[in-house]
Amino acid sequence: MVLGGIVVALTLLGVAASEAGSTARSSETGAKLYREACASCHGPTGRGDGWDAELYDPRPRDLRAGFLDRYETDDLVRRVREGKPLELALDLTALRTRAVETEAIAAHLQRLPDAKWRQLEVGQEVYVDRCELCHGPFGRGARVLPPGVERPRDISDPSYQRGISDQDLRVAVRHGRKGMPALVPQLPEDDTAVLVVFVRQLSPGFELYSRHCSACHGDDGRADSGHVGTPERPTVLFDRAYFQRRDPEVIRSSIWHMLTKQMPTMPHMRVFLDEAPARAIIEYLKEVSGSK
Repeated sequence: MVLGGIVVALTLLGVAASEAGSTARSSETGAKLYREACASCHGPTGRGDGWDAELYDPRPRDLRAGFLDRYETDDLVRRVREGKPLELALDLTALRTRAVETEAIAAHLQRLPDAKWRQLEVGQEVYVDRCELCHGPFGRGARVLPPGVERPRDISDPSYQRGISDQDLRVAVRHGRKGMPALVPQLPEDDTAVLVVFVRQLSPGFELYSRHCSACHGDDGRADSGHVGTPERPTVLFDRAYFQRRDPEVIRSSIWHMLTKQMPTMPHMRVFLDEAPARAIIEYLKEVSGSK
């Protein structure tokens, strides 16, 4: 699936970036790498307004506010690769949020053993092609909508998922429903069916797992589909037997520990991002910001 393959894509793009090529190709590679590895914190244009920016204290810097002009490219490449610890603000609100996130991931893990993975993979391809532009990668709505498009409802919201039937989802996709226009050209029946399967997977837990777990554990929880750069590949297999053998509170404790360990630091890139793609990112940022 697309999300679980991000780091593999980074590795392949790193090889491509190290080869001789045109300036345009290098810029295109840098832009793609930036979107996949940096935009979630630093924002789509480097302004420090990514969708994960609010998790950090201090927030990710605005890379367009003169920062790039103060350092040579080699220094910035080292910064991208080595990163710098950023402490999260630990207050009651943060702790309550962490508890909610833990429950959401635990609920999503329980769905993994019974998921229809072949249909999900095809359904996600349809979603990315036909739905993501407005609904965003996780169903909560894209950060930047196409001109004239009103913000869609959050289709990952559990209350929405409980309140709509598969048949109503099919109708919404093919014929429109309440404020949502039908997709044009109309989806074939087969594509509609697998799209519904994927939409049913959307949830807060799906998003959190995709962001923080799938790179190592795989989208399907089988680890062997995780990225090739993981220094210590997990041996856990999230199948039905795993959940039968373990106390739910032990699972929640492990999730809490994972979130505490993984979320406060940025960017976790040194393991899988070598110098060539890191340099491509910096050169792209300097190009779009007009820095020398």
